[in-house]
Amino acid sequence: MQIALAGNPNVGKSIIFSQLTGVGVVSANYPGTTIEFTEGKAKLMGMTVTVIDLPGTYSLAGSTEDERVATSLLFERRPDTVIAVLDATRLERNLVLLFELIESGYNVVAALNMYDIVRKSKLRIDVERLERILMMPMVPTVAPKGEGVDSLLYTSLQLRRRSEFKVRYDSHIEEIVEKLQSLLREEDWEYPLRSVAIRLLAGDSNVLERAKPEVRELVGKLKDEFEKTHGEDVVVHIQRDRFGEAGRIANEVLVPSASSKTQKELATDITLRPSTGIPILLGVLALVFVILVFVGGMIEGVLVGAYSESGRLFFEDLGAGSESAVVAGILQGISLSIEAMLALVIPYILVFYIMLSVLEDTGYLVRVVSLLDGVMHRLGLHGRAVIPMVVGFGCNVPAILATRAMGSKRERLILAVLITMAVPCSAQTAIIVGSVGKYAGAQWALLIYVILFAMIAVLGLALNRFIKFEPTGMCVEIPDMRWPNARQTLIKTYIRIKEFLTIAFPLLLAGSVVLETLLALELLQELVDPMEPFMMGALGLPAITAVAIVFGILRKEMALQMLMVLAGETNLALFLTNEQMFVFALVMAVFMPCLAAFAVLMKEFGLKSAVLVTASSIALALLMGTVANAILQL
Repeated sequence: MQIALAGNPNVGKSIIFSQLTGVGVVSANYPGTTIEFTEGKAKLMGMTVTVIDLPGTYSLAGSTEDERVATSLLFERRPDTVIAVLDATRLERNLVLLFELIESGYNVVAALNMYDIVRKSKLRIDVERLERILMMPMVPTVAPKGEGVDSLLYTSLQLRRRSEFKVRYDSHIEEIVEKLQSLLREEDWEYPLRSVAIRLLAGDSNVLERAKPEVRELVGKLKDEFEKTHGEDVVVHIQRDRFGEAGRIANEVLVPSASSKTQKELATDITLRPSTGIPILLGVLALVFVILVFVGGMIEGVLVGAYSESGRLFFEDLGAGSESAVVAGILQGISLSIEAMLALVIPYILVFYIMLSVLEDTGYLVRVVSLLDGVMHRLGLHGRAVIPMVVGFGCNVPAILATRAMGSKRERLILAVLITMAVPCSAQTAIIVGSVGKYAGAQWALLIYVILFAMIAVLGLALNRFIKFEPTGMCVEIPDMRWPNARQTLIKTYIRIKEFLTIAFPLLLAGSVVLETLLALELLQELVDPMEPFMMGALGLPAITAVAIVFGILRKEMALQMLMVLAGETNLALFLTNEQMFVFALVMAVFMPCLAAFAVLMKEFGLKSAVLVTASSIALALLMGTVANAILQL
């Protein structure tokens, strides 16, 4: 049995999916796209159910790639039940998608999510009346706490039914729908014929491809006639009728509550108003930076200190008992690799991902989107570009994929360039904070971030002027502020950090073995010597750091880890001066994206664009490093 979760973005759909299935899930890209959907298993009363988490969508019309994938999955998989996850605090807007699911003939169960906020608001929902109007089950849920989730699963399995509710469309649209229905045969379609007719008018490619040529021809004529008569597209009219029906129902089921204005509503107001929102944003960024530098540094000190007293001595004893210099070197490399991971992943990357999850779950990031919309327009983008940028602070790969949310290829390319060259991923952040911030001082690390933010402005303005076109508009729903759920934060952080433990650490160990073998065989210096004039002359860095920079191409965090292995010490202050650490971190912050990011760039924008962006980032990184070194020498 299959259950699909459908809903608008930011309604808590993925949290409900996580509550139903746990973290043992499978993610896959829909064929021919980079849009991802997730699949997992849930159990109830001895029955195993497949749960599909569809991409967030506002409509089944398929105007964006996310919407087309969600529609195609529903069309192809034909799930036994569709759980429509609704934001109960935005009932009117969310009912529109529910209407489309009902029209399509699915067995639909609705989850009124974020119901805890509704209980504290000025209006409450008369759930029983809403069920009578829509003729289907409605289950109030609070996803982060798991409230109502078991009831939702039980209802989806045992009480699901096809609703007989119909949206009241304009009489002219009803006439067109009836005319199309008369040409359709029930045996040719799994959907109700009324739904097929409406989706033909909406231009749903899944339905149009299966329709007979004469039906497609008639659809085109009817749409043209409607537009000439009414002066607007029939799809616009259909959506207006749906919103009108949603508004009528919302007014009927939303009844006054005795609650006064809450602290959460006050928080919502001050985070969206520019006069207070911008200072709050600067304060949040400063808090994140301070926590990374000081809390990360404290955790690093504790972990590395504990490892030095046990793990390091263990490997030193093993190496001392070996007669081979190569074996001793390899053991030392393994020890330093473990120490480097303890000094980098847990103190900085883990702490960063926890903070990112908290900012996501509180609903604050969506406010930043709205707050910075005007600024983004100057860069040829719009506020939604902030989300891929924030994702880029975690990892550039999903951030580049997330540029698909932009309205045009031009906007996507501008955003991808900014992410690649000026948005430091968590590994680059660890290099900046874990080296410069820890040993040279927080002011040096802060200076690098100031330079990178200035780069975003300069590059964005330049690209916007060079690639001329007006940015598209933005429409985004802003959820209420809420307290993050500790369990969900930990699950999301675990999923994100797992990649570092399963991919980065084995690569680091392999790289350490190679480096130590080359050192023991006295071959490494021969590889480094040709780079010495530029490294020492232009960048002012020890020639051996070139090896760390090259390893950073594989994965960015490996640059700092390899540097520790090369230095034979996790305390980089004994190997580099403050100025050298600053130059190294600045170069690595702008330098070529890792191979995974390059591969995604190539897939999304083609080989030519990927090579051009990569070559530009390398040239810019080395130029900025040279200029920084020259200024610091003065």
